[in-house]
Amino acid sequence: MFRDEGLNAIRQEARAFEEALPLPKRKRLGQYFTGLPLGRLLAHLALDENTRTVLDPMAGHGDLLDAAWDAAQVRGIELQCLDGVELDEETATWCRRRLGNMEGRQARPAREILSGTAFAEDTILRLPTQCYDLVITNPPYVRYQSQDGSDQVRNALTRVIAKTIPASERGLWTELAEGYSGLADISVPAWLLSALLVRPGGRLALVVPATWRSRGYADVIRYLMLRCFSLDCVVEDRQPGWFSDALVRTHLIIARRVSDATPLNDRQSYGQTLWIQVDPSAADDRSLVGHAFKGGEAAFAAWARHGCSGDIKGVTARYYDLEHEWHEVRKLAARKRWYRALENHSPDLPLFSRQGSQPVASVPASLRDILPCDTTTPQLITLADADIEVGQGLRTGCNGFFYVDVTGPIRKGFVPVRASPLLGTNEFSLPEAALLPVLRKQSELTTLRGEGHLNGRVLDLRQWALPEDMEAVREALPDYAACGKEPPAQMPDELATYVRLATMTTAGKDGRLVPDLSAVSTNVRAGRAGRQPPRFWYMLPDFASRHMPVAFTARINHGLPWVECNSEPPLIVDANFSTFWSPGASWTRFAIKALLNSIWCRVAMEALGTPLGGGALKLEASHLRRLAVPDLSNEARTQLDEIGRSLTRGNEGALSSIDEIVIKAALPQINSDAERSGLVRKMVQRAGELSSGRRRAA
Repeated sequence: MFRDEGLNAIRQEARAFEEALPLPKRKRLGQYFTGLPLGRLLAHLALDENTRTVLDPMAGHGDLLDAAWDAAQVRGIELQCLDGVELDEETATWCRRRLGNMEGRQARPAREILSGTAFAEDTILRLPTQCYDLVITNPPYVRYQSQDGSDQVRNALTRVIAKTIPASERGLWTELAEGYSGLADISVPAWLLSALLVRPGGRLALVVPATWRSRGYADVIRYLMLRCFSLDCVVEDRQPGWFSDALVRTHLIIARRVSDATPLNDRQSYGQTLWIQVDPSAADDRSLVGHAFKGGEAAFAAWARHGCSGDIKGVTARYYDLEHEWHEVRKLAARKRWYRALENHSPDLPLFSRQGSQPVASVPASLRDILPCDTTTPQLITLADADIEVGQGLRTGCNGFFYVDVTGPIRKGFVPVRASPLLGTNEFSLPEAALLPVLRKQSELTTLRGEGHLNGRVLDLRQWALPEDMEAVREALPDYAACGKEPPAQMPDELATYVRLATMTTAGKDGRLVPDLSAVSTNVRAGRAGRQPPRFWYMLPDFASRHMPVAFTARINHGLPWVECNSEPPLIVDANFSTFWSPGASWTRFAIKALLNSIWCRVAMEALGTPLGGGALKLEASHLRRLAVPDLSNEARTQLDEIGRSLTRGNEGALSSIDEIVIKAALPQINSDAERSGLVRKMVQRAGELSSGRRRAA
């Protein structure tokens, strides 16, 4: 490495500056910087001998620009300019100081670090060029609510496009800028901005969370990368990962901008991309890959460029077929206006179609690559197509108020309960009718097997009102009658005392009173004459199927995902669980449990979920909606119901029978029992590899 004492000192000072940043400011501006070790790895992958101009449009205090210079020195690449944009003036000053201390064998490149938002056209036009050989960045993941609003950012981005993109491509980029979801965080327009500043033939290099492809608003980004870029490689970390305190794993993306962005429907082939996984064992004290490669990042990048020949301990590589990526994106975006405009595509819509993008049945690459090479899966469908909906359990907005614990038997219609620590762990009695059993956490699952008692209760106060609210109830009596609803009764004294205590109790980091919490205040509903009666803050909305599902699975899994069926009558299930139900009642709870605990579904869930920083797997409804399952006959569903009942009684041997039914339906071209059995063994092995691979090393 080419360093001097001055640069090392300023690097340490920049790191100290970063660590001293106030947390609210860091969250507001997305100031979570990359770090030099990861920056060097990305820079070596992204630089080539023709790289002369480099830009980081979200530069922070200069980690990635510093890394690009460092890598260029190691590789003998003569950079001509090293530019950056940073929103925060104080942070930009640190970046200028840091780059001002650069020394090395090559002549120092020109440097321009601008302070201001990269989305402003006057900022972009002040850059020495708007067409770079390499744009390298770590896009900020900040909600629009923390910034000036999505419309301002979107409008600014379209103005930049109008000033910088040639007329022949301007329509494409404008459609993408105007078409991305308004629910997206600021990383999406940041990604688009970074991409458009890359010259044709130049490279885009990004540090992103591993969730970049699975987010609900990722369709525009995935389309952009297929249409306008050739994806060179994706590098992902393994547990405990490069950001050990991060909630999700990290991906490095390196892509080359193409000169001819032909519509994807018109292409004959889509190519492959290299997908590399790097284990912590590959690192040494100098480099994230220094133990695996004696030459560190430069040797790793050369290995990747030359097709990853030879086995390297701690590093694995495979090729991912981008035609599968295109099929997923096409299905996700088919109903989007921007997609129809850019691909000249008008799908035949059913008379009664659901709005928005629909989930796509997805066979993950880690499952697909153990299937026979000639396997086709046109018979696979989504859970929704199979009449199984997926959602999330009950989110009360303030569990400390709405959840209590039963402490004794019912006496004369009243139940002794204990409040949470938020409300002083007070013990008092509440009407039995105001309490519903709730499954709050995984440790309570044993109660479904008859082991112990479920003590958790959720306050259901839809039929109770504070004495001081009874006047509003009486005024709305005609509205209750018009809606066919019974008006709430006046709360007993102990219950009223508890509710009043909550009105004086602060909760959350911002110190709001319980009724003012953002997810509690939405309970309040003004009455409308003849149309709806009033609802008060302590009344949860009516429970839906997702709150009382027939089956559920933990959203945070430490082992391989497992689906459990609800009791009968069903318990309320907390938002700690993703939930399942059958709107058409074509599936029993036992049949759903059996299907989703097949090895086919469990390995797919393991692959579709998001690995977290501590080695757990986050399995959201958005992941599960993409699960590809066979279109099973009524007879097969009946069989799964019977086997699921056996499984619930503790017969784990039932799993092999479930696998036989599901695999036979998913892969009908496999006729041999022996071949199916061998495939099940491979799936069990792959599930174990995926599960153990995300866990933190002991």
